[in-house]
Amino acid sequence: MTKQKNAAHRPSTQRKMEDIMEAARSEFFDCGFAAASIEAIAAKAGVSKVTIYNHYGDKENLFGEMLKSHVGRIRNKFEIANLEHNSLHDILTGAGMDMLDFLTQNKMIQFERMLGAEVNRDPKIGSFFLESGPRYLLNSLAKLLTASVEKGEIQSEDVIYSAEMFPSLVMGRLDMMMRYGWDPKLTPAAKKDRVKQAVDAWMRIHQVS
Repeated sequence: MTKQKNAAHRPSTQRKMEDIMEAARSEFFDCGFAAASIEAIAAKAGVSKVTIYNHYGDKENLFGEMLKSHVGRIRNKFEIANLEHNSLHDILTGAGMDMLDFLTQNKMIQFERMLGAEVNRDPKIGSFFLESGPRYLLNSLAKLLTASVEKGEIQSEDVIYSAEMFPSLVMGRLDMMMRYGWDPKLTPAAKKDRVKQAVDAWMRIHQVS
């Protein structure tokens, strides 16, 4: 079945939501939060402003939902149900690869630079970003780690701290250096090795005594 036929069989509301999310992603990533407009997003999505306001309420909520959608692939790795058929080591390895690919995209680096400048003018923008991006993922990972602790697979006295430690081990100082113009030029093999070392180190720290 062709892509067009598949699209035709999706419910119209679902297609509309996907179009809005894609338009919001394009607008926010290109313009930042402050300069992005509901009008431009509606035009890109081929819907009315009223449709967006009816579904998302305001620009802040649309921004948050866009971020949650954007990090959805990583978030799905942290579903507790994944522990039924996968080891925590394997789950973290997959998530680490997705995280590294996601955070080293030029588009993502530019987006974070824009937001950093905007936060100086309006601190609320930082709160919108943190709650729907980093903290959204952090809380999901913490729930996964809690389930793993209960299974006896790892030990942790503070799962939030343990969850914070994981992306730090994967990224190291890459994110900070890339924000200032450094291009690490990571090959697929280098990414795989970096994630393996990060996951192995994290698991050693949290191994059951």
